[in-house]
Amino acid sequence: MKILLVNDDGIKAEGLKAIAKELSLKHEVFIVAPMTEQSGMSQALTMGVPLRVETVDMKMENVTAYAVEGTPADCTKLALEFLLKEKPDLIISGINNGANLGTDVLYSGTVGAALEGYNHKISSIAVSVSSKSNVSFSTIAKVMADRISFFYNTDKLFMYNINFPKSLKDNKIKFVFTKHGRRIYENEFDAVILDDGSIAYKMQGRAKDIGNDEFTDIEVVKNGYISVTPLQIERTDFSKLETLNNLGGILNGIND
Repeated sequence: MKILLVNDDGIKAEGLKAIAKELSLKHEVFIVAPMTEQSGMSQALTMGVPLRVETVDMKMENVTAYAVEGTPADCTKLALEFLLKEKPDLIISGINNGANLGTDVLYSGTVGAALEGYNHKISSIAVSVSSKSNVSFSTIAKVMADRISFFYNTDKLFMYNINFPKSLKDNKIKFVFTKHGRRIYENEFDAVILDDGSIAYKMQGRAKDIGNDEFTDIEVVKNGYISVTPLQIERTDFSKLETLNNLGGILNGIND
């Protein structure tokens, strides 16, 4: 299988190296990752600015790697439209150092890079692990490599957001299929005095989980299991659309 690896932690990230090493034992691996950390970039693209690309020697068999001076989604898009001669069978984004649960998916560069692949009609998986987890990157890499055929055969096209917990319940591997929960951040901005004496503001967000039931990724991960949440690009509010259509479906201008 040809697998494209992307991430938002950057080309030097330990999680990226771990999963590349494991997957390259049986698969052809292409890495296209940001030169520096690009967390919180979602699916942002760099517009109108040349993207510098460097070849990187990962010192691994069956691995070709590039570092891109851009966002995670830039990496996926550039890989698919220019750097790779053939489209990959699968895209994996991660392993991210830090969970991407609930509404984190709106901001996550890890998820954004995978969604960019899904938007190009290629099955994609985002893989993250809770901060300060006792589940190592190498363990996660081995688990994902072992289960990759299962996920690949679930559908012709999919996007899965997978999160590993801080610790595994009973030290056992158990995937649970979930919906994404509700998480907001109570943002505290710290004032910072710059060298020129001006004031800037640095955001330090604190996660707050709201009304999550046992079927959400947030609760499943809290309970020591691995959450698997299928995502999609479609964001239309069909209930609201039906309400508007019931009102007539068309709103004429004041001159009509």
